[in-house]
Amino acid sequence: MKELLEEPKGTTYKDLLEVAFSTCDEFLLVKRDQLDLNKNAKQWIEEIKPHIKEIRRQDAWPGTTLLGHYADVYYFNCNQELKEVLIRKTERLYQWLQPELLEDICFFKNGKEWLATVAHEQIGVIMTEDENEIEKIRGIKGIKMS
Repeated sequence: MKELLEEPKGTTYKDLLEVAFSTCDEFLLVKRDQLDLNKNAKQWIEEIKPHIKEIRRQDAWPGTTLLGHYADVYYFNCNQELKEVLIRKTERLYQWLQPELLEDICFFKNGKEWLATVAHEQIGVIMTEDENEIEKIRGIKGIKMS
């Protein structure tokens, strides 16, 4: 399954995060060099700092390739505490945009892309061949894929 997502919001978004966190082992968020962060975003980064596994300088991540620019890509392990932090901070999938937040949340399962987003373009893609995962995703009330 490789399906485009119509933006999940509210309970649908929270249920998608539940499935992502129960399925995946890692996720990333991006801070682009050419875009500033506002005060709220900087405070939020301080809040999640203890959970940051690694920050890499990259010019590409799932769904995005920069030309002549770089970004700090923040990597995190999926865990219950971080899931709750994300649920408190956001109400929809394509809300992950600078300057208010970090960008382009992406989830990985065993090193492979599972959910990739390009928030500015409102693109989200789920990639899985696991029938149980597909069933869980399709069972999310309000989820719309094409």
